[in-house]
Amino acid sequence: MLQVLHASHNGTLYRHHLQGTADIADLIRESHLETLTSTDGEIDFWFTPSTSPGHQGVNRKATEIFLATTKFSARNVPLLRGRLVLATHTPSGELAGLTDAHMQRISQALTSITWLQSRILDARHARNERSQRRASTAENKKRLEEWWKV
Repeated sequence: MLQVLHASHNGTLYRHHLQGTADIADLIRESHLETLTSTDGEIDFWFTPSTSPGHQGVNRKATEIFLATTKFSARNVPLLRGRLVLATHTPSGELAGLTDAHMQRISQALTSITWLQSRILDARHARNERSQRRASTAENKKRLEEWWKV
């Protein structure tokens, strides 16, 4: 059994024990998976590039961990979306579970975000929400117009 962290879309981190990548796909609820890796190559961020509504919301907790474990700045770190699974890999590239040292590092990463980084992420998150709301409003307006034509 491999120990991983599930970064839920609600901002909570859950510890899970999995068998392999199929279990990661079950947690994320999507079959197509991709990974990003921390700068030191220790922590893998498993996610889906899906555009379904369940995967469009920004996962603030996962984004903060990714920011703290890479060389990205708060201005250019990718906003990770939806559900993610954090794991690691063996030297041969096989999926591996997180050790207690990895868990401690992730915990420290969450507390290492500065107030300025947090403010920048807040602004980017708010800008993203406004953009999604505008897109949703435009889509709803278009649907209404089509409905009235019928």
